[in-house]
Amino acid sequence: MSVVHTSRIKITKRQGPHRTAQIEGFDGLLDFGIHGGIRSFYAEKYGREFSGPEFPATLDHMIAGVAG
Repeated sequence: MSVVHTSRIKITKRQGPHRTAQIEGFDGLLDFGIHGGIRSFYAEKYGREFSGPEFPATLDHMIAGVAG
């Protein structure tokens, strides 16, 4: 038995590191961005502060998906 699936996802870049994802077949948007230590790391690396709210990072979503 095999399963083949193609995910269709639209990613929209918002302000700074904030992005949203719309997954075909599901209502609502998923927010992606940076937060906490990740935000501090990139602020130091690029020498600038990131404005706006913090959102879960891509890595957070990946870990949540695999841990489920």
